[in-house]
Amino acid sequence: MRKGSVMSSILSFLRRRLATSRTIVGIVLVVASVVGVVGVVRLSTPGERVIMAISFLSAGTVITADAIDEVRVSSLAENPGVSLTDVIGRVVGSDIGAGEIITARLLEPSPSSRVQISVPIGVMPPSTVKSGATVDLWAVDEDGANPPVTVALNASVVAIADSGFGGDAVLTVLVDALEVDRVLAVLGSSHVIVVTSGENT
Repeated sequence: MRKGSVMSSILSFLRRRLATSRTIVGIVLVVASVVGVVGVVRLSTPGERVIMAISFLSAGTVITADAIDEVRVSSLAENPGVSLTDVIGRVVGSDIGAGEIITARLLEPSPSSRVQISVPIGVMPPSTVKSGATVDLWAVDEDGANPPVTVALNASVVAIADSGFGGDAVLTVLVDALEVDRVLAVLGSSHVIVVTSGENT
């Protein structure tokens, strides 16, 4: 009887240990599944990949890989985002705060983002405006009713030549891709384009 009581106690103890072990295993499996789900959710979070500044980047800074991070956002504002390969090695055009999303407008134009365009100019520019010079392009009303408006800043002069038709000279320049539409709009209007020296001349 005593031996049976001892055996009963041992069996009871083993059952409790087994139940506890199953509970622990169950908890571990639940935690593991939750962690797995969280990992999947983070990897599959919808949104656009954008580049964020890790720290403050002042204008003129050359961007390096350790100064930026790639993150996801649900949506992007009107300004286009950029990729890691677009950003590394580029020069900051306007101050970028820590945590700020980097867009194309915050960067100095790269040579590959400039477009060559030829435009007739209403007034012959000064002799200092020659190949390699930096100029600003202005839209001016023919009747002078409205003040001049800039259409391209710091364009690089490729060439300047006579139109060949006895009219305006033709200036070939490299302009920021974002400014091409403005230049073309002026060419299709009653305005004339006037050239002045840019900031680097």
